[in-house]
Amino acid sequence: MRFWRDQRGFTLAQLLTAFAILGLVLAGVTTIQQSVIQAYLVGSNKTEVQQSARVAVERMAREIRQTSGALTSANTTSLTFVDQDTGTTTYSLDGTILTRTAGGASQPMVAGIQALAFGYRDVNGIALGVPVGTPANVFRIDITITTRSEDTVVANGISDTRAEITTSVTLRNL
Repeated sequence: MRFWRDQRGFTLAQLLTAFAILGLVLAGVTTIQQSVIQAYLVGSNKTEVQQSARVAVERMAREIRQTSGALTSANTTSLTFVDQDTGTTTYSLDGTILTRTAGGASQPMVAGIQALAFGYRDVNGIALGVPVGTPANVFRIDITITTRSEDTVVANGISDTRAEITTSVTLRNL
């Protein structure tokens, strides 16, 4: 019973000191947790943006590369070609949505697109003027897509994650 002999408890100064230390520890833990959440959001947004751009570029490049038809219209922000399977196919930017129109049916491919640019080169690698006067002269198409995260507000002022992907497609119909 000697252990329980002093029953006075803690003084006010001891309690205040304990609460102050506890507050500092909790503030540190909260700061670390917020930093981890912010890093996760930034990484997640970057992955989303890169994935969106990659999917769009790969699909367009594959379809353009596989077509045996000729280009019918070629300008900076849209491309139209004729394919034996799907008929007339057009890729264009509608606001921030990359749209594929094939056989009269329009379908959105990817949202969050900030810029879509097509560049056209002849057989010698010389850039053609845009819009291309004679689409049959196009040998290679350079596709550049810039995407932006759809999540516009992220902690601590990081509000924008962008990715730009470029690829070149050589047409098979030549």
